[in-house]
Amino acid sequence: MDHRQHPDHEAHCLGLRASVSSHTSHTSRRGFLARLIALPAALGLGVVTRDTADAKKKKRKKGGGKSKGNGGSGKSQEATFLDLINGYRRGNGAGALSRHSQLDAAAQHHSEDMARNNYFSHKLANGDTAEKNIERFGYTNWTAIGENIAAGNETAKWAFDSWKGSPDHDKNMRDKSFTEIGIGLAYNKSSKYGWYWTTTFGDR
Repeated sequence: MDHRQHPDHEAHCLGLRASVSSHTSHTSRRGFLARLIALPAALGLGVVTRDTADAKKKKRKKGGGKSKGNGGSGKSQEATFLDLINGYRRGNGAGALSRHSQLDAAAQHHSEDMARNNYFSHKLANGDTAEKNIERFGYTNWTAIGENIAAGNETAKWAFDSWKGSPDHDKNMRDKSFTEIGIGLAYNKSSKYGWYWTTTFGDR
């Protein structure tokens, strides 16, 4: 059985913006898009967005290191996704994203958590929000963070095309305020969707 393909595919996105002065704070608004069906495959898009107006960037030295995907099918797909999103951003007047080790770790943990515990949500199995998960891996004092998740297929092109076709996911991918990205892909043949994607976005 080819576990890369499933009859149901889903994607969610999350975005946060921080208003920065001498400390980091944020307010938020939430929105939800109802389930959509697209043939021949079912594509469920439950979208949650959170952001504030007038985001300001804070110029400061970035902590942590950068990482590259390498070795194995999953790492190859992650590297392919980075090429796809950066090519897309360049075509839309946005700067290329650099992979960041802390965002990578948060994204990989979220994907593995969804695959292992058989769920699909921005909230992790232990109740942590996406924001808390990102900060737990050391990505703090951010001026902007966001997250897209998807499930049901291994390929980077599928994840990219699915998010590109959804306005809120697409907004995260094109957002000029983001400068860094983390990419995580995990698989569990016993889970509902098999493959789980997470991309975390940030700037600080």
